[in-house]
Amino acid sequence: MELHLNDVGAQNRQLSAAALEQKEFRVQNAQKEAQRKQAAAAKAKEKRKETVDPEIYLKDILTITSIFNRKLKFSINRESNQVIVKVIDGETDNVIKEIPPEALQRLHSRMRESIGLLIDEEI
Repeated sequence: MELHLNDVGAQNRQLSAAALEQKEFRVQNAQKEAQRKQAAAAKAKEKRKETVDPEIYLKDILTITSIFNRKLKFSINRESNQVIVKVIDGETDNVIKEIPPEALQRLHSRMRESIGLLIDEEI
């Protein structure tokens, strides 16, 4: 009988050791997952810092253009979803340059119309 009890005790110790190993494995996995999430959060935070407020650049650009007695007028072509920039003489208010040029805007519009005639539906 004593031999049998020793075998049971050894089996219990083996089971306890296996359970302990499984628990340690789960703890290590949980720690790795927490580290991965923390690293992902830090990366996302860093990326948010990298995004730049366009207002800062716009103010700088307007300051520089005022030095050269020029004005910039920004508008959006709703039809093509393009930003249009007009460089205007500060004294005469004449448009010096338009980016993209009107001819290119018309070409872009006609190309979209032609594509619309050929293709009925976007997928």
